[in-house]
Formats: sequence, C-alpha cells, structure tokens
Amino acid sequence: MSQVAAINPTPWGEREIRGPVHLFRERLMLRLLRPMLDSGVVVDAGCGSGSFSFDMCKAGYRVHAVELSEAFVELVNHKMSRFGNESQLTVQQSSVTELPFEDETFDGGVSGEVLEHVTEDQGGDVMAVKELYRVMRPGAACVASVPLNPKLWDASDEWAGHVKRYHREEFVALFEGNGFEVDEVITWGFPIGRLYHRFLFAPWIRRTSAADKKAVDGRLDTRTAGNRPLVEAVAWALRFDRVFSKYPWGRGVILSARRR
Repeated sequence: MSQVAAINPTPWGEREIRGPVHLFRERLMLRLLRPMLDSGVVVDAGCGSGSFSFDMCKAGYRVHAVELSEAFVELVNHKMSRFGNESQLTVQQSSVTELPFEDETFDGGVSGEVLEHVTEDQGGDVMAVKELYRVMRPGAACVASVPLNPKLWDASDEWAGHVKRYHREEFVALFEGNGFEVDEVITWGFPIGRLYHRFLFAPWIRRTSAADKKAVDGRLDTRTAGNRPLVEAVAWALRFDRVFSKYPWGRGVILSARRR
C-alpha cells in the first residue's frame, strides 16, 4: 500500500452515497445472480444501507440481511416501513463472521464490498467466507465483490474503512479454498471507472473528509452526485468497462460461485 494522508473512515451509519459506481456494481451482481438462482431465499451478508437487499426483493427474492452497524439496521428498518418490504426482507444486527442462522438455510448468498472491511480480530475474510458456506445449501449460488489491486490503495480506502484490496487470484482462492466452486470472475472499473475515481470521486473525498454531514450535503458537487438522471447516465457509461472484464486493470472484482 502506498502512503497517503490519513483520512478517518466515513460515518457509514449517517450517510452513504449511492453514486453511479455503487449502482453499476450492484446491478452487475444481480445480473450474475439471476441466471444461477431465479428465486429463493438469499442472505445478504453485510447489507449496508440495504440498497442491494431492496433490489433483490424487487427481483423476487426473499432476503435475510445482516449488518454490523446499528445505525444501518435502523435505516433499513425505516426504509421497510416506507416501502412495505417487510414480507420479503428482514434485517438484524450481527457480524458477517457470526451469521445468526442455522446451517444450510439459504438458496443463495451475496456479499457486496464487505470482505475488505473484516479485520483479523473479527475473524478476517476467511471466517466470513466460511460462514457464508455454512449457512448456504449445497449447490447454492453466491455472488461477492471486493476492491481490486493493492497498488490502487489511496485515501478513499481509508475513508471507507478498508483493511485491504485484493488481487484477482487471491479473491478466487479465498472462495475455492473454503468450499466454493467459482463459476465466473469479472473485473470492473477500467478505463471509465478509474477515470471517474481519479478525477471526480477521490477529489470529492479529499475535499469533504473533514466536514460534517450538513456541510457535505450542502456542497454543489454532492448535490450533483445525487441527481438521479446523471447517476443513471454515468452508471450506464460504466458498462463499457465490461470490454476489459477479463483483465486485472479495474478497481474492483466480482465473482459468482456455487457451494459444493
């Protein structure tokens, strides 16, 4: 990892920007999940603000979400009360290394941008993958994503509270070594994703990392990033990066796999 100026992790329990990269990545994960599992009960290990959980519910899955942050659990419950997803979505506070479910409970499992946050004292990413394996049924579908390439470590990783970035082969080995048969591996974020990060997202983090929520939300660039048509347009443009999905040049990697 290169040395960067220290930036405290963002208060994830207060806000999360669902920008174009976030939107693109979760749509890509759902496109990988659908051919493997057209319906069923899915565990979302580390659901964050619940955006992917809600998208899976809209696609017809029943979702049991787990999240370590108490504030995010409250946020997801609040969204459920507004959107009426109680029958298809449940959420509870727990670590991804101690999933509160019986063995072989789920038809599928997802973990989007979570494993890179799990510290060794929490059990590390190996324990998290072992827990996914434990709670999924034999043959169950799994889709997971993490940030790619340790050489790309920068202030945004500090801001997000990451503990590592992965090599593509390392990520595959993590799942294959813990009971999964990897089906497909996709790298995303080159070249448009890297340009977006370098010239838009990373500078925004540097400018706002020390500001409070009110100051950040009031900025023109923050409000612009919340413009839905613009976010949708940039997310659509990021699809061009699929041309390079076989090469380790992007900012992230997603795999689909099945539990043996």
